[in-house]
Amino acid sequence: MSQHLDPEKEKELVELLMGLTNYADLDAIAVVSKQGVKLAYFATEDSEADPDLMAAVSAALLMTGEMAASPERLDLGELFEVTVRGAKGFAVLSQAGEFLLMGAAKDLTSMGLATTQMRKYAKEVGDLLST
Repeated sequence: MSQHLDPEKEKELVELLMGLTNYADLDAIAVVSKQGVKLAYFATEDSEADPDLMAAVSAALLMTGEMAASPERLDLGELFEVTVRGAKGFAVLSQAGEFLLMGAAKDLTSMGLATTQMRKYAKEVGDLLST
């Protein structure tokens, strides 16, 4: 699939992302290619996230996660998600078919709910982009 979306599909994606940020208390969320190209992005008014940086970081996290999960390293099987937690927040990267869904938030108390919802929405994003 091309890295460019038709306007209707992009609108559907952004609406999906808006719903996820409202439901899972995420500050910013992006759909990106596995090469780190941003397809869609949504952030709350309070977010300081840079969409292009999120896209680039997602590609780096994917490579690191796949390397760690590989049979030669930790032998964890297929990589589903990567979670990074810091003192001031967290980021979750989930596989969404041939693409990635990355969310970030400052509120650490919402990490469990956000991760669970990211799994659900990643499937929806993957299904939407595969059609």
